[in-house]
Amino acid sequence: ARGVTAGTMEPVRRQALLLLLGFAAPPALASEALAGDLEACLGATNPIGLVLDFQTSDISEDTNVLGGFPGDVATNFYAEAACVGALDWGTPSPDGGCPCGCGCRCSNPQFETVQQNGAMLRMRQVGRLYDGTGDPPQILDLIVKNTTFYMPWSSDQNGRTADQTFAQISLAADQEATFTYRLVANDYVCNSCVDSPGDCTCDPPAAAIDYGFDMCFFDFDTGPQESDPASVESNLGERFTTCGLDTTTDYGGYYHHGKKPDSSMLVSQFLCDDSDAATIDTSAYMDIQTGSFLGGTNCIQVEALKEGIGGDNPRLFSEVMMGFGAFGGAGTCADYDVCPSYSCESDPWTCGGKVPCMTCGPIDYPDYASEADVTYPTGTILSGYPRSPGRMPDVIECPSAGATVTGAGVYPANSERVEERLQLRPYRYTMPKFVCVTYPKGTAEFSVTYRVGPNPGGDPGYGRAFLFAGTGLATSCVGPPPSPPPPSPP
Repeated sequence: ARGVTAGTMEPVRRQALLLLLGFAAPPALASEALAGDLEACLGATNPIGLVLDFQTSDISEDTNVLGGFPGDVATNFYAEAACVGALDWGTPSPDGGCPCGCGCRCSNPQFETVQQNGAMLRMRQVGRLYDGTGDPPQILDLIVKNTTFYMPWSSDQNGRTADQTFAQISLAADQEATFTYRLVANDYVCNSCVDSPGDCTCDPPAAAIDYGFDMCFFDFDTGPQESDPASVESNLGERFTTCGLDTTTDYGGYYHHGKKPDSSMLVSQFLCDDSDAATIDTSAYMDIQTGSFLGGTNCIQVEALKEGIGGDNPRLFSEVMMGFGAFGGAGTCADYDVCPSYSCESDPWTCGGKVPCMTCGPIDYPDYASEADVTYPTGTILSGYPRSPGRMPDVIECPSAGATVTGAGVYPANSERVEERLQLRPYRYTMPKFVCVTYPKGTAEFSVTYRVGPNPGGDPGYGRAFLFAGTGLATSCVGPPPSPPPPSPP
């Protein structure tokens, strides 16, 4: 079973909090990783299954050339490369796109260096595979390769950043690309293009994984829309498809706020549905369909319904889940429906230095869809603020500070586990926009298709980043084999 016994739930819940929050996420060393995961299993029990944990302080061994485009070029690729910057609005993109994508454009790109060791994203030591015996885990890498044409908006956004929980892939506007995610042995060494110029592709075999595991995908947004939801493909709208889910589970192989997995799964305690003080309803933010798509079966397809900007992006599980208590984080399920408790008496209201500021009235909000301003009088407490280049207003008027209004809650102003750029922003800009999926045992490779809608009038189109991560939790804990019975008396 994917869970823990009732008698160990509370101590294990505490360790799950630490793991999700990143406090106990160990450096990418097998011995230290084992020590951290063993703490999550109490007494004589041992972890069993696959732990996917992307957080590390050292990404220097990662290979970041997805599709042949250098990633993280400013700091981690080669000294001569740097992002020149995005093409100006309205500037046509050159034939074949831009080196590194038109949101980056490399100076002095060295394509022979880009191709070394294969065109892929290889994130080192993100997986730890336990067999339940207490032995050290097998350490796994995650390799991502495009299997169809791929054009990033800014390849500098690809990969992961040190000490962040989520990785990401950039995709240009009006593009669709399919990627294979494969878990492989960490000790597999790729041929060097320098030493083996005729054989420098890297195609390691998938690892054998006899346990189910979860992956989460985040931040499904659209660009500025003329209607809500859009009646045609959303401007810069994001769509995500993956197949091969474990549909034998009671929850159909996927979960999110408003739809929890089995209660025995620790992650269920940090999601909000109608069993909690407040439900986080995702139906206005994601259109989720299941069935057969793109030639696959047991699929899920998620389409974004609401506008969003880069400043809404989460980087930690403590920014998309609730209920971490004394460990910090975003708050409780009940907080999702609680209006901001600040006073409008200060002149001016500075939001504690946060920019952009949560604001009190007066405010004229430009609603481009109706070509009319939405006006709030002086002293009105508001959840949300005008967000450029948004066209659909997403500002909630509160009757009073601390009043209960569905979806009006905001991130706390001072939390160690919420980055400052999200503090005092509404939860609804971020939390209802992610989904986690369960892949069945035997899955060491799966495909993901990302789509970004067009951006009419915005040549060269711009683009989006798709975020993903594992939860960092072991499948379950198991005990040693039972002791043999005592010998019978003579």
